[in-house]
Amino acid sequence: MAIEKHTIKVSTTGSSGSATGSLVTALPYCELLAVRMDFHASAPGTTDTTLSSPGDPVAVTLLTVTNSATDAWYYPTHQLDDASASAITGAYIPAIVHGNLLTELAGCDALTDALVMTIWVRV
Repeated sequence: MAIEKHTIKVSTTGSSGSATGSLVTALPYCELLAVRMDFHASAPGTTDTTLSSPGDPVAVTLLTVTNSATDAWYYPTHQLDDASASAITGAYIPAIVHGNLLTELAGCDALTDALVMTIWVRV
Protein backbone atom coordinates (compact mmCIF):
# COMPACT_ATOMS: atom_id res chain seq x y z
CA MET A 1 0.00 0.00 0.00
CA ALA A 2 1.24 3.46 -0.90
CA ILE A 3 1.02 6.64 1.17
CA GLU A 4 -0.12 9.78 -0.65
CA LYS A 5 0.10 13.43 0.46
CA HIS A 6 -2.65 15.91 -0.51
CA THR A 7 -2.94 19.66 0.16
CA ILE A 8 -6.42 21.12 0.61
CA LYS A 9 -7.14 24.87 0.70
CA VAL A 10 -10.49 26.12 2.00
CA SER A 11 -11.55 29.77 1.71
CA THR A 12 -14.47 31.29 3.62
CA THR A 13 -17.11 33.90 2.80
CA GLY A 14 -19.56 35.79 4.98
CA SER A 15 -19.49 38.03 8.02
CA SER A 16 -16.72 38.19 10.61
CA GLY A 17 -17.09 35.39 13.12
CA SER A 18 -19.74 33.59 11.07
CA ALA A 19 -18.13 33.05 7.66
CA THR A 20 -18.27 29.52 6.23
CA GLY A 21 -16.51 27.53 3.55
CA SER A 22 -16.32 23.97 2.32
CA LEU A 23 -14.49 21.86 -0.21
CA VAL A 24 -14.94 18.30 -1.44
CA THR A 25 -11.69 16.57 -2.35
CA ALA A 26 -11.91 13.47 -4.53
CA LEU A 27 -9.82 10.66 -3.09
CA PRO A 28 -9.67 6.94 -3.67
CA TYR A 29 -11.08 4.68 -0.97
CA CYS A 30 -8.31 4.98 1.62
CA GLU A 31 -7.24 5.25 5.25
CA LEU A 32 -6.73 8.76 6.65
CA LEU A 33 -3.43 8.58 8.52
CA ALA A 34 -2.59 12.17 9.47
CA VAL A 35 -3.92 15.71 9.15
CA ARG A 36 -1.88 18.92 9.48
CA MET A 37 -4.07 22.03 9.82
CA ASP A 38 -2.49 25.43 9.13
CA PHE A 39 -4.91 28.31 9.64
CA HIS A 40 -4.72 31.81 8.19
CA ALA A 41 -3.06 34.20 10.66
CA SER A 42 -6.35 36.16 10.89
CA ALA A 43 -8.63 33.15 11.47
CA PRO A 44 -10.51 33.66 14.76
CA GLY A 45 -10.56 31.25 17.68
CA THR A 46 -14.27 30.68 17.00
CA THR A 47 -13.47 28.61 13.90
CA ASP A 48 -15.01 25.11 13.74
CA THR A 49 -13.52 22.53 11.37
CA THR A 50 -15.20 19.27 10.36
CA LEU A 51 -13.79 16.52 8.14
CA SER A 52 -16.19 13.90 6.88
CA SER A 53 -16.52 11.27 4.20
CA PRO A 54 -19.94 11.73 2.60
CA GLY A 55 -21.91 9.01 0.89
CA ASP A 56 -21.04 5.45 0.04
CA PRO A 57 -22.00 3.50 2.09
CA VAL A 58 -22.96 6.16 4.68
CA ALA A 59 -21.65 9.58 5.70
CA VAL A 60 -19.00 9.37 8.41
CA THR A 61 -17.57 12.22 10.49
CA LEU A 62 -13.82 11.70 10.71
CA LEU A 63 -12.69 14.69 12.79
CA THR A 64 -14.31 17.70 14.46
CA VAL A 65 -12.26 20.55 15.93
CA THR A 66 -14.32 23.29 17.60
CA ASN A 67 -13.44 26.86 18.52
CA SER A 68 -9.84 26.63 17.36
CA ALA A 69 -7.65 28.23 14.71
CA THR A 70 -4.48 26.78 16.20
CA ASP A 71 -2.12 25.06 13.75
CA ALA A 72 -1.93 21.42 14.78
CA TRP A 73 -1.48 17.76 13.85
CA TYR A 74 -4.31 15.22 14.15
CA TYR A 75 -4.43 11.44 13.68
CA PRO A 76 -8.14 10.49 13.24
CA THR A 77 -9.02 6.94 14.29
CA HIS A 78 -12.08 4.80 14.98
CA GLN A 79 -12.41 2.36 17.85
CA LEU A 80 -12.66 -1.31 16.95
CA ASP A 81 -15.62 -3.49 17.97
CA ASP A 82 -15.69 -7.17 18.86
CA ALA A 83 -18.11 -9.75 17.40
CA SER A 84 -20.86 -8.61 19.80
CA ALA A 85 -20.47 -4.96 18.70
CA SER A 86 -18.85 -3.96 21.99
CA ALA A 87 -15.97 -1.48 21.85
CA ILE A 88 -12.54 -3.02 22.33
CA THR A 89 -10.63 -0.97 24.89
CA GLY A 90 -7.48 0.57 23.44
CA ALA A 91 -7.97 -0.87 19.93
CA TYR A 92 -8.15 1.69 17.12
CA ILE A 93 -7.76 1.79 13.34
CA PRO A 94 -7.22 4.71 10.94
CA ALA A 95 -10.38 6.45 9.74
CA ILE A 96 -11.68 5.26 6.36
CA VAL A 97 -12.41 7.73 3.55
CA HIS A 98 -15.19 6.55 1.19
CA GLY A 99 -13.89 8.19 -1.98
CA ASN A 100 -14.48 11.87 -1.05
CA LEU A 101 -13.28 14.04 1.81
CA LEU A 102 -15.50 16.98 2.79
CA THR A 103 -13.77 19.80 4.68
CA GLU A 104 -16.10 22.36 6.29
CA LEU A 105 -15.31 25.58 8.17
CA ALA A 106 -17.77 27.64 10.22
CA GLY A 107 -17.51 30.53 12.66
CA CYS A 108 -14.58 32.01 10.76
CA ASP A 109 -13.90 35.40 9.14
CA ALA A 110 -14.04 35.84 5.34
CA LEU A 111 -10.56 34.73 4.30
CA THR A 112 -8.79 33.37 1.24
CA ASP A 113 -7.11 30.11 2.25
CA ALA A 114 -8.59 30.29 5.76
CA LEU A 115 -7.29 26.72 6.15
CA VAL A 116 -4.43 25.04 4.33
CA MET A 117 -4.60 21.41 5.32
CA THR A 118 -2.18 18.66 4.40
CA ILE A 119 -3.38 15.07 4.69
CA TRP A 120 -1.64 11.75 4.36
CA VAL A 121 -3.64 8.74 3.20
CA ARG A 122 -2.84 5.07 2.65
CA VAL A 123 -4.32 3.74 -0.59
